[in-house]
Amino acid sequence: MPRPCRARVAPDFASLDALERFVLSCPLLEGGERNRALIVVTEYFDNIVMHGKCPPGSLVSVRISRGRARGDAGQVRILISYRSETFGRMVEAHGSARPYYDRGSRRYRGLGLLMCRNIARNVTYKKGLFKGSIRIIL
Repeated sequence: MPRPCRARVAPDFASLDALERFVLSCPLLEGGERNRALIVVTEYFDNIVMHGKCPPGSLVSVRISRGRARGDAGQVRILISYRSETFGRMVEAHGSARPYYDRGSRRYRGLGLLMCRNIARNVTYKKGLFKGSIRIIL
């Protein structure tokens, strides 16, 4: 079984290019999986940067692997872990995100998480003692 791909980046928009290169170069991903993983990882990262309130000096960890268990053998698994003061809000937004037009920014909001829910087989959240994690199965 190939080893998981791992990356750690600062929760800052300046890290987005490195994160995109990481996903695009992960040898575990094939064709459409690569595109779906790129959308999911960058959308959640965008939300972490925008709303996460991560402590200074903290990093966002991203791990991409293939399932080994009987029921999920071969499925792409993505784990995003990070420290945040507002992790609970991300969990709430996942279940209640609805697209809407934000007049202040003059753009639509809520489309990203809805899109992630639709292209992933499963998305779960876990709040740990020091970090929260988002587990995505494509």
